[in-house]
Amino acid sequence: MPPKLTLKRPSYRSWTFVLILGVVLATVALIERGGVEVARADGSTGCQLEVTTDQLNVRAGPAQEAELIGTLARGELVDGTREVTDGFRELEDGSFVADQFLTPVPGTDCG
Repeated sequence: MPPKLTLKRPSYRSWTFVLILGVVLATVALIERGGVEVARADGSTGCQLEVTTDQLNVRAGPAQEAELIGTLARGELVDGTREVTDGFRELEDGSFVADQFLTPVPGTDCG
């Protein structure tokens, strides 16, 4: 009697592969999108700031080593607070950016 021949199903047809592919694609989409969306200026804090560099990193804390959570482009307006810690200005949503790359919009109070 000849040996029984069994065909192995390709690994790309399993649910594990589908789940892993889904996680990879979701991660790529987040990276491509720039991560977390940073709130744009609506004047609610009384301090509006304009970005003066090509790309300004938005961080979770007031330090260069803090987690990068987004970016802003030159000319974008954001609502800031009057709090500046170690050269980082706190924005309305609690994130931080390097204050040296921001210019207060005339008529706003950024103290």
